[in-house]
Amino acid sequence: RKMSSQRMILCALLLLSLAIPTASYIAPVAQLHSPRSGYPEGISYEPLPGAGAQPTRAGGADRFYQRLSPLSPPPSPQALRGTTRLFLDTADEKAWGEQFPLGIFTGITTNPVLLERAGKACTVEGLDAMSAAAFALGAEEFMCQAWGESLGELVGVGADLAKLDPRVVVKLPLTQEGITAASALTRRGARVCMTACYAPHQVLTSAALGAEYVAPYLGRMEDAGRDGVGSCAEMQQVLTGLNSDTRLLVASVREASQLALLASKGCDTFTFSPDVAKQLSGDELTIKAAADFETAAKNMKQGTKKKTIGFTI
Repeated sequence: RKMSSQRMILCALLLLSLAIPTASYIAPVAQLHSPRSGYPEGISYEPLPGAGAQPTRAGGADRFYQRLSPLSPPPSPQALRGTTRLFLDTADEKAWGEQFPLGIFTGITTNPVLLERAGKACTVEGLDAMSAAAFALGAEEFMCQAWGESLGELVGVGADLAKLDPRVVVKLPLTQEGITAASALTRRGARVCMTACYAPHQVLTSAALGAEYVAPYLGRMEDAGRDGVGSCAEMQQVLTGLNSDTRLLVASVREASQLALLASKGCDTFTFSPDVAKQLSGDELTIKAAADFETAAKNMKQGTKKKTIGFTI
């Protein structure tokens, strides 16, 4: 009898486990990631109840099985972004506020020339304040360049910049002193970007010393009569051939079309000016289509039956 009672209890537990849906049958509520950049006030980014749950199989008329099908959350923005990293190349904080709400930028890049253009002090204290403002907007990285007339001064300033925040990346030129300073800083744990790159062999040097980024100047190469796009593509091939984690940060981009062209050749990391950023957010036909959509929505909201779309869908 005792054995029979134990069997009855086991059978009851088994039936109970089959009756109660397991976690795999419960649709997860999509947790929208917090915005990675500073968005305008008045826009809510609270998770939408029930949003984002998508069936793992499509179609089917059997609602019972559809209800029991395991549901999966949508891929995260990070997963959809792939290896893409875009940076805004300016020291103008007003431009940061205008462009960062697009949500496409990983961070900010600056250098002494951009600081001078924006009327910003080229000091460690000044860059500390600027990096704090960038991080407050949602920047994940802030790049600023070290300076110094001697190797010791270059290393010292670079170390001071690196200590500001783990998200700060120190830029150094691909000169004898710059490479030596970068080597000293990377051994101390600093994040480094080698800049003013104009030849594929400089990419090899950057990877060998353990730089996180190496930045070729596309526009300046073309100004000098070189094949800028071809050189950048070759530099990317060098890093791929080395199986290096060093990223090719293509800088001095003049047109948005250059970004797409280089992306098709394997480049995935770019920094560009606010003017180029504006080119990414529109096209004449896109603007026309958006206006047609708004007109149609307004007319149909008022109950007006009127043809407003200027093209065939």
